[in-house]
Amino acid sequence: MKDKNIFLYLLYNFLFGLYPIVPIMSLFFLAKNLSFGDIGILFAVFSLTGFLFEIPTGYLGDKFGRKYSVMIGLIILSATAYIWTLLNSVLLFAIFAGIWMLGLAFISGSFEGYIYDYLKSKKQDNNYDRLLSKSGTILYAAGAIGSILGAYLFSININYPDYLLAILFLSCLVVVALMDNDAIDRDGELEDQLKIFSGISYIYRHKNILWITLFVSLLFGFFSYFRGSVDKPYILDLGVFDVQWLGVFVAISMVIQSLFISQFERLKSVLKESGIIVLYWVLSSIPLFIMSIGHRYIALLAMLAFYTTESFQGTMINSFSQKHIPSKIRATTLSSIKVYENISGAILGLVAGFMFNLFSIRTGLMIAFVYTLLVLFVLFVYRKARGIVFT
Repeated sequence: MKDKNIFLYLLYNFLFGLYPIVPIMSLFFLAKNLSFGDIGILFAVFSLTGFLFEIPTGYLGDKFGRKYSVMIGLIILSATAYIWTLLNSVLLFAIFAGIWMLGLAFISGSFEGYIYDYLKSKKQDNNYDRLLSKSGTILYAAGAIGSILGAYLFSININYPDYLLAILFLSCLVVVALMDNDAIDRDGELEDQLKIFSGISYIYRHKNILWITLFVSLLFGFFSYFRGSVDKPYILDLGVFDVQWLGVFVAISMVIQSLFISQFERLKSVLKESGIIVLYWVLSSIPLFIMSIGHRYIALLAMLAFYTTESFQGTMINSFSQKHIPSKIRATTLSSIKVYENISGAILGLVAGFMFNLFSIRTGLMIAFVYTLLVLFVLFVYRKARGIVFT
């Protein structure tokens, strides 16, 4: 906290983490007369455009500076958050979903690479897991505040949460502008290592990074669709509380995520990487089964457990992979990991969207549970065949 850059990084996580549209995103789409199938199409657009943008934006971040890449992304997001409130058709939402993902692509990979190399330049990269825990704690604690605020604003006007989000992105822009420039030196050696598809090939050639990427992507792809479309209608259908208390429930889930991720460093030291993998799968799978058959408070508790996987997703990817990636292609490789996530997210979003149109939400959750069992079986067979070992 005494380090200016680290303080600003944590402040950024707080402002970005407020993200007031989280509890009302699906309700916003439904209020705009979109169906679950339409929402599935939007999430496919999110994922496919993320696939298209991640690699070139990661390359540009490595080549011209990751700090500037993050700033460009925040400008795009701020403008898009405002324009989002003016849209009223699936086609327009799909177009600006792509622009939204362009903004996120400029940030993802670049900021993680920036902060890791900054710590490395200070010979403090051994503290990276600790910083991940601390930043994750702040991110989800802020999310708890933002959830209550977003639901309250939504009850007044459905556009108010997006207006606030645009302001928060501009505030993040100011914070990042005050941070130091990139810590690595960009010399001629960069061109020998950095090619626009160097990240994709690097992941493919390093089986440990490839395996954890596939594992997280295939499990998190369904979660990202469920969180943005079906979860809020499902919660309200349980009949425990009405929409006025929805923000409070999401805030409680964010507090739990904050407390959970704050223990990541400790959990990893006790469970090791293999134990963390098993824990992530349990939290991604078993709650789906309980939600498909449970009612009222039991189902709500299962959903709280399911939500914790969100805090683990990015932390696992960064903790497991950063140590294996050369500094000069760090943003490119981290962005390439997002490509795998976006491909799986696009496919799962489309399938899940039409599945929930055809079946009840509970039936869809049971099908998703069976899917997680299949993912575990296939990837563990693949892991044994490739001789992949985690500590």
